Amino acid sequence: MHIPASPPSCCAGLRQTLLQGWQQDFPLHTSPFRLMAARSGAKPRELLDLCRQLSRSGALLPIRVRWGAALRRERWRLAFNAQPGFRLALASLPGCFRIESVDTSANLPTIWAEVEALNETALHRQLARLALRPVARIRLPSSANTVCCDDPLLAARVEQGLQICSRPFAECAKQLGCSEHHVISSLSSWRRGGQVEGLMLKPPPTSTPQYGVLALWRRTAPTADLLARLRELPGVDNVLEGPGSPEWPWQLSVVVRTACQPGAEQWRKRLATAGLAAAPDVSLPLRIEQPRDQALLFNT
Repeated sequence: MHIPASPPSCCAGLRQTLLQGWQQDFPLHTSPFRLMAARSGAKPRELLDLCRQLSRSGALLPIRVRWGAALRRERWRLAFNAQPGFRLALASLPGCFRIESVDTSANLPTIWAEVEALNETALHRQLARLALRPVARIRLPSSANTVCCDDPLLAARVEQGLQICSRPFAECAKQLGCSEHHVISSLSSWRRGGQVEGLMLKPPPTSTPQYGVLALWRRTAPTADLLARLRELPGVDNVLEGPGSPEWPWQLSVVVRTACQPGAEQWRKRLATAGLAAAPDVSLPLRIEQPRDQALLFNT
């Protein structure tokens, strides 16, 4: 007897869709996976089962919030004289989301990090966990119009991650002792106000380090136009104007990302095209690691 073949799953590319499609706009909806299934052409149960499978294997993180520019917090860039193993201690800080390592004998810091915290007091609580104090620090510029979070318990819960289930916001509400409506309306309000960019369902950040160059100028005070031109250059992902003070002795620092160990002369020419003719006082090959895709501000 002829048995007809089962029709192919309409979700043949569903795994790839899950790993890429909802990294910034996970639905803020009472039944988000049903809505996602309708958008992707999958069956709700098939989609949810695959999400759970990917989560168990470590390929997907829990459903989490992506904080927006309007949420009040502080970002600091720190430099340490430390051995390479110190990176592990830095990575354990909940607010640390970027670590840069250099191999230098030029009497310069060997490890650089970027850390976010709700305020300077929260930053000091994190730094107190370290065996070493930073040898240089600077608070990075932030948005002018920011507001404090009005529900830190909810913020901590959605930052830590929601359960992958048919009704994740209802499950979150149960854990907090509030209503699902309160959770969804609060998150919606935060998103409208810019405190939240959106919700995300995404893989963990890559553990593969990237490479780059760190260039430092002690006596080059950049103009606003020069800073803007530098930030527009391909590969440049960090341009910082500093005070040139004992706490941060550089007036300008630039980080250029490269696909492999870089050639210094090549990127110097690129900086010169933006109007930065002065050679840096020092330029160092850089290894860039990302312990997490964003700082943990409330789970500290």
